[in-house]
Amino acid sequence: MTASSALLTGDPSFIIEPAMSVWRNIDCYDSRLTAEFIEPLNEAARANGVVPPSVQMHALRGLHWYFTVDLRERAPTVLVTRDIAPSFHDRMRRIMQHIDTSVLEELDDEAITSEVRHILHSYKDPRIHTPPTVDAYDHDQGLVRLSYFVYSSRPTEEYCVDGVPTQPAFAKYRACHCYHRTMLRQRIVWLPISQLAKTLSARLDGQSVSIGIGAQPFKRDGSLAFEPSEASNLLADARKAYPPGKGGQQSLPAGWAGWKVRFVKALARALPIRRRFAKAWVFIDREGSADDNAEHLYRWVRENHPEVNAWFLLDRNSADWSRLESEGFRLIPQGIGRRLLILNSEHILSSHTEFVFGGMDRRLYGAAMNWRYTFLQHGVIKDELSHWLGPREFDRFITSSPAEHQSVVGDDTAYPYTDREVKRTGLPRHDRLLRISRAMAPKDINTLLVMPTWRGGLVDERSSSISFSEQLKFFASSDYAKHWRSFLRNEEIREMAARAGQRVAFMPHANAAKFIDAFDPPSDVDIVTAETSHIQTTFARAACFVTDYTSVAFTMAFLRRPVFYYQFDQERFYSGDHNWRVGYFNYDRDGFGPVSLTETDIVSRLRNYFLAGCAAEPIYLDRMIRAMPEQDDLACRRVFDSVCRI
Repeated sequence: MTASSALLTGDPSFIIEPAMSVWRNIDCYDSRLTAEFIEPLNEAARANGVVPPSVQMHALRGLHWYFTVDLRERAPTVLVTRDIAPSFHDRMRRIMQHIDTSVLEELDDEAITSEVRHILHSYKDPRIHTPPTVDAYDHDQGLVRLSYFVYSSRPTEEYCVDGVPTQPAFAKYRACHCYHRTMLRQRIVWLPISQLAKTLSARLDGQSVSIGIGAQPFKRDGSLAFEPSEASNLLADARKAYPPGKGGQQSLPAGWAGWKVRFVKALARALPIRRRFAKAWVFIDREGSADDNAEHLYRWVRENHPEVNAWFLLDRNSADWSRLESEGFRLIPQGIGRRLLILNSEHILSSHTEFVFGGMDRRLYGAAMNWRYTFLQHGVIKDELSHWLGPREFDRFITSSPAEHQSVVGDDTAYPYTDREVKRTGLPRHDRLLRISRAMAPKDINTLLVMPTWRGGLVDERSSSISFSEQLKFFASSDYAKHWRSFLRNEEIREMAARAGQRVAFMPHANAAKFIDAFDPPSDVDIVTAETSHIQTTFARAACFVTDYTSVAFTMAFLRRPVFYYQFDQERFYSGDHNWRVGYFNYDRDGFGPVSLTETDIVSRLRNYFLAGCAAEPIYLDRMIRAMPEQDDLACRRVFDSVCRI
């Protein structure tokens, strides 16, 4: 069956999500679009005068995957570079010329989100905005969120609550960005309201528009197709649609599963349990490890605010358990005790994203999930992470760098967050790091720390079917292993470091630690891992830092230590080799040290560094100060105050 007949005959295989190998072939964004979409649609138009609606619908069910996949975390579609993107968009425009908006509106495939429909519609260059809808309600803060899509110019806005003109407390325009182009924008507005407020009305560009509740609909004519409305029950309905907590009441399954949930909920309300866990603050880094921002903030809270009912979550088999237990941490492993704690908690604070719902199923416990969630972050954002972080439900989102903060909350960024959720406080773990560093004798700041990040394609799906020795051999043959092996075995680097009183220390990425033999490190290179070393002390001892792309460079900038970037695969890294997307941070413009593409060049840069007395160059020191201006040990206090204000 030809590609043409697959579309024209309604072949069901045509609309199945393409395999990963398809997305990683550049032809997918060029010749495939021509052969499987443009030519068949042209053929149908010639034969029928217009493309039959059934063929249009089939084309949309296959076409949407380009955007559904691109909006995912670490999508393989990053293969499309800025140079390739214009021709891709031109082909998409030619395809959408054959698609009627009425067909797009009738599309009922649940796999296609409203945003993807709007993105597809944007190729038809509509000059509209959609009707605003209420899509969130914060009962404690007295805020209601409205959003709508804008295809062309930004409209003027007027809002009234109970007939009184009301200005947004927080607002932004979020860019709906695909393949290096802003397709349209989503307006996000948080309006202040009281619990007694009844009516909410809006005027866009001077015209009254209806306000809906729920997900943003797809309407061909935008908001102007709706009659003006000032329904007296809108805010009451919104309160019901978005009750307090992480989810509404759900129907429980029959049998033992449902009784188990009822038992846990009832036990959580028992007086002894409520007394023990009342208004608890729950801290967690990762299930199997600590020593990140949650641990350091927990310690500060216990020391400075003992009135806070603080608990720390950790797997009992973690290497950190005994260390924290000996320090007096109130540790809670997995089990029913943890569930009882979480159901009584007031705040959950984590350095990672996966604990927004406390490890509980919101479909079962939604109405009882009444905590606020603070994302403490693991590091500083420098790349475009909105596809990963954007869908998360954060009540507080911690940032450190002014540029990082603006990349999240600013207009025309792809994140849905505003200054309501995002606060720039700095990272809690930096407080202790600074104290360790300042207490350290100069002679003990004596390592040249080498810390490359991972590459997404180093170990693929084939690895599960081969032995570890074969995996090791495959890994050792990669350009990644070859370049870093050569760097570590470069005698001049180690000799220069030794003459300056420094030792080379290699800290492999966690994913690479088991492949350490592939790097064949010399005996005079120290191997550092999270399991065998105290990471804060390791960073404090670093006289200089060599990396490729890791955001740990911001930690070195915080300490004002020289940084060197060795990016031998720079062209490939952001072109699909790792599925990372370029963010606001430009290494040549914003980096904390020189960028080298070859080993010869980085050796030369290090030679100059040692000859100049191992100090950071003024141009890079200025960038460090601009990126991490607060070099103090007050981040924990700022985070605590910020969380209390939620």
